[in-house]
Amino acid sequence: MFVDGPVDPAPLAAPQRRLTTLLDAALVVGSSAVLLAWIAGRPILYEASSPVMSAFTALSLLLMALVRQARLHVGTWPMALSLAMSGLVLGGNVSSIVMLAFLPPGLWASFSGVVLTSTMTSIGLILFCLHDLAVELRETPESPFLLDDLLIHLALVPGGVSLLGYLLGNPTYLSVHADPRVGISPLEMVFLATYAASAILSNPRLFLWRFLAAGWTNRLVFAGLFANQFVAPVVVAFLFTERRPRGPGLELFAMLGGVVATLTFLLLQARLQRRRTSALAAK
Repeated sequence: MFVDGPVDPAPLAAPQRRLTTLLDAALVVGSSAVLLAWIAGRPILYEASSPVMSAFTALSLLLMALVRQARLHVGTWPMALSLAMSGLVLGGNVSSIVMLAFLPPGLWASFSGVVLTSTMTSIGLILFCLHDLAVELRETPESPFLLDDLLIHLALVPGGVSLLGYLLGNPTYLSVHADPRVGISPLEMVFLATYAASAILSNPRLFLWRFLAAGWTNRLVFAGLFANQFVAPVVVAFLFTERRPRGPGLELFAMLGGVVATLTFLLLQARLQRRRTSALAAK
């Protein structure tokens, strides 16, 4: 039976709620400032020869942060409205990817007052939207497939790749297109990192929280996996990769290998935990 109402079977503890609210408030203020700056014709940190944060990216983050806070603080907030707004952001970013892929670059580059969201940014925003939809629709810990954990973890990958781009001076990792303004700017990375932190804090249903709460051994293991995913590629890049203007290198494959290793580990741990729980219940 479909219930058009708030679904929050695992409410946030007060410290996490306050921190999530603070982070989302910063996102709302910052995104609004970026939007207003574009409307006024004076974009923040604008340079014609380097990536700039798009107004469409700011609008996406603004809507997503507002929906999350409405879900957390407004008891009568309807689930259908959350799904509709998340779907709106998701559809808009899919459309942006299609436009960048199929429209002639000279066409959208000719509109000096409009900068589209880069493909990599759109992929990250789409994954965040899918995570938010999963939060609305079901609990991860009791499901056989860790959808929440998988989506939020994958959503971090574009940020990790873009960080490699800045460290190596590689525009490919920054999703720079024919229009040099379309890409991932440092300001955009800060916004996306803030949203990611808030998304993780606001979702107590992540299996990751159960795993980390089990003890320091688990925390050290996950820290090693996290370092393998985001720190090891940087080490590989500086040790085995020459600086080059564009194109993927060995460091990208090291990062993807780390992603697969972390996700596989979490899935196996969730399966083992369910088996132990079932065995205890059968006794």
